[in-house]
Amino acid sequence: MWEFIIFTVTYFLYATLFFCILQKPLFGWYNRRSNTQPLTPTDIRDIYSHGIVSDFIIASYLTAIPLLTATIYTLFPHFNIHTILGIYNGVISLAIALIVVSDTILYGFWQYKLESSVFVYLKSPKGAFASVSALYLVAAFSIVFLVAGIFFLGATLVCGLFFKNTLAAPGVWWIYPLVILIFLVMLAGLFIITRGLKIRPNNPSVVYYSKNPFYNHWALNPAYNLIYSLTTRDEFKGKFRHFEPEECEKIFAPLFPTTGTPRQRILNTTRPNILLVIWESLGAEFVESLGGKQDVAVNVDRLAAEGVMFTRCTAGSFRTDRGLVCLLSGYLGQPTTSVIRYTRKLPNLPALPRLLKKEGYETTAVHGGDLSIMHKSDYYLASGHDRLVSQKDFPSSAPACKWGIHDGYMFDRIYDDIMEKTREGKRWFTTFQTLSSHEPFTVPYNRLPDEVANSFAYTDHCFGEFVDKLRDTPAWKDLLIICVADHGFNVSHHPESRSRYAHIPLLMLGGAVTAPAHFDCIMSQTDMAATLLAQMDIRHDEFIYSRDVLADTYKYPFSFHTYNNGFLFTDATGVTNFDNVADTAVEGADNERERKGKAILQKLYEDLSNR
Repeated sequence: MWEFIIFTVTYFLYATLFFCILQKPLFGWYNRRSNTQPLTPTDIRDIYSHGIVSDFIIASYLTAIPLLTATIYTLFPHFNIHTILGIYNGVISLAIALIVVSDTILYGFWQYKLESSVFVYLKSPKGAFASVSALYLVAAFSIVFLVAGIFFLGATLVCGLFFKNTLAAPGVWWIYPLVILIFLVMLAGLFIITRGLKIRPNNPSVVYYSKNPFYNHWALNPAYNLIYSLTTRDEFKGKFRHFEPEECEKIFAPLFPTTGTPRQRILNTTRPNILLVIWESLGAEFVESLGGKQDVAVNVDRLAAEGVMFTRCTAGSFRTDRGLVCLLSGYLGQPTTSVIRYTRKLPNLPALPRLLKKEGYETTAVHGGDLSIMHKSDYYLASGHDRLVSQKDFPSSAPACKWGIHDGYMFDRIYDDIMEKTREGKRWFTTFQTLSSHEPFTVPYNRLPDEVANSFAYTDHCFGEFVDKLRDTPAWKDLLIICVADHGFNVSHHPESRSRYAHIPLLMLGGAVTAPAHFDCIMSQTDMAATLLAQMDIRHDEFIYSRDVLADTYKYPFSFHTYNNGFLFTDATGVTNFDNVADTAVEGADNERERKGKAILQKLYEDLSNR
């Protein structure tokens, strides 16, 4: 009866080894010219060590049917298991071979992994194969059948080793529940490998580790990427078509000026060192000077008096994955999906770190948690961060909560990093994403009785100490700290109105700031990028949804916020909350604001479908 257990483990290991021994060397060798840097043994080790996660996931998928078949055969050995597994192995072998060979060949043309868009091309086989010769197709399909044959022979050998003879039926009754129990345990094990043990299920970014995209693509199992992409449909093309193109353009064109001259200089240097602090869920409701609760973000209020505070900033959307793109790419959040999930589109988005790299900046992204969640590692790398620092880079003894290492420890590490870069005379841009003010709101701090407010007070306390410590160092002179939320405080039973929830602080401070100032113009989180770049005398016209709110061209202040299939459009005349599903305003109905919001969505989704 134990054969089916050993067989399942062996089949799983064989499927894993197939990708390690055949697929990865084939992909790496064939696409070696896509690599832009010398390949070292350490690189190969890292490719395999990070990629094995996705290989295990696909091995789990492939092993599920053999496990079920072997379990049934153990209990009821009255059918020809070799025929059933032979058919299964044949189908799977051909499918795996097609995926492996297609991914290997197409990567040289596409420079991204095989994903669901390949099926669009297959709708027109004549067009798909028009650019290649008949000899090329014969060679490609020959390799497919060769790879399929290798997988099939190995899988057949594994099956033959354990099912040589017909089994006898179990002789005692208790064998049946025992086998079923073992089956359920093994099935659960496969499920855990597939999903992972983290808060959110695995996704392809669990493999990403390098600033060299080719190494990430080499590590990623092509079958896993294809399967995952099938769950993320193209949700852009043809969506939100409210107007004819000419009318839409007429409405949209005046809304997002991408040129202009700043009417006021808020920085005393055009090349400051920049720390972007993206504060988890810091809604204006926790900042007293913005009309929020008293005695929570006391340091933000204190520091706002000596920095530049934009008092009417609206978050671009309602989740971190959207907020990161709003800030670093100046790109609008989407109400029905998140572009961060579409890995191949990310390099085509504008990106603040990528642009600053061209100006000689060293770029780093820091987060005390797991960067594979929400595809953050994918996006941080694609947006131009040279180095990623996350929870795995710190000792297990570091103080942590459910989501990762507490903000106080992380601020200390960032302080040390700034001191080192200052000694070395480097010019740098660092993105730091906090996490302690996230549920379950357990922090090593106890000043306020309300656990939610106390968690924000904790990060505020750490932030205040961090700034005060930096003030007395040589780094302060050329330092610009930008403190902004990723989104508002997002709790379903929250009593605040949606427009109040979307209100967030945007604070700039440091020795690079010319003088204290408050700006009360209506603006969006996405405008941070263009406003900063304009102060640095760097063109920002590629940031088509980001506006310099201090420019002479910013003549129509408004903000745009998206939530789950809806949007808020706010200007001096009021706020419209529009539900896209109901196709009606649920608050503040106004024809002009609705038209502008709809035109923005139409242009946004058109742009996304083309990137």
